[in-house]
Amino acid sequence: MFKEVLVITALTMGLLTFASPANASPKEQPVNEQTDVVWVSGNAVALVDHVNNRADIVDLHTNTATTISEDSSRILDLQVMSSPPKIVLLKQGKGTEISKSVFSSNGRLLSKTEIRLKTAGDKVKWVAPTGKINERIMVQAGDTFSLYQYPWAKPSVTYNAKFVDKGYENVSVMDWDFQGYPYLAVKYQAQGIMSTDFLVKLVNLYSRNETVIKDFNTDFSIQSSGNFYAANTSYTYQPVPGNVSRPSADEAQKVFRLISKSTGKESASVKQIFKEEGVISGWVTEAVNSQVFVGDLQGRSWSLFSQGGAVLLKDQVWPKNGTTKFLYANVKSKTAYFLDYSSGDISVIASTLK
Repeated sequence: MFKEVLVITALTMGLLTFASPANASPKEQPVNEQTDVVWVSGNAVALVDHVNNRADIVDLHTNTATTISEDSSRILDLQVMSSPPKIVLLKQGKGTEISKSVFSSNGRLLSKTEIRLKTAGDKVKWVAPTGKINERIMVQAGDTFSLYQYPWAKPSVTYNAKFVDKGYENVSVMDWDFQGYPYLAVKYQAQGIMSTDFLVKLVNLYSRNETVIKDFNTDFSIQSSGNFYAANTSYTYQPVPGNVSRPSADEAQKVFRLISKSTGKESASVKQIFKEEGVISGWVTEAVNSQVFVGDLQGRSWSLFSQGGAVLLKDQVWPKNGTTKFLYANVKSKTAYFLDYSSGDISVIASTLK
């Protein structure tokens, strides 16, 4: 399935990964907002700490972590394959080189490959092989997107994502997601006079059809979820100039929406009202393994929804007054798991549901 595999001896594998209580100290204080959570399988999640360029596989039940990033080189991407679960980690190599490591779900190194691309990019995403199609890598450099596949000599598909809107002084690519050809989602930051807006363009790279969604009232994140894109927002209420728009505490906020890749239309959403009072107020939304976590910063509480918008849990206690990061909730066993960075280390809190 994987090309250009470099076989590593069992001894070397043992040196590259290690398991320990989930408290190995990183170089700098990691933060929730710069940590990605990727579901692996069973009771395991992968954490990508972008502050320290560190990737760990964390066992939620035993509170132990296996580090799979052997150095501080920039982490470019981490993807999980199923049947059986495998973890693919891309890191920045020398020049335009990308280091690709494949691990088992428990962190055992299976292979390591160096991929040489023609040009470097600002961000890359790895795409698993399907059928007769080899693995692919999407590379973004400014407004240009290039899709490569083995043997990586030149891109098979390119796309210019430049966005022109006379209503703004500047529109730039802020983020994007790509899980498989032909669907690409590009998030933009649009800056005007005393205003900043966020929008997304959904692109079919085959037909070149484009759908632009502009009705976000704050920053958002977007990620692929099968045949859909999951877009969620987080916001902390704060004073702004009178001529600057912001979410209203008097209105229900659309904190999550599910968007069809093929049609560009919204199929489900989650809305909630959040009070604006006290020292801190607003909300945090996370989407992990088809679960939608919505945290109320003022009430230090959280609720859980399905991606279809169904309520799974309501008004649960948010551990450590809302400073922890949601990882997963097992509704059957009435246990939710949170990441706690308060000591500067990785630590998992198991919280009993009401």
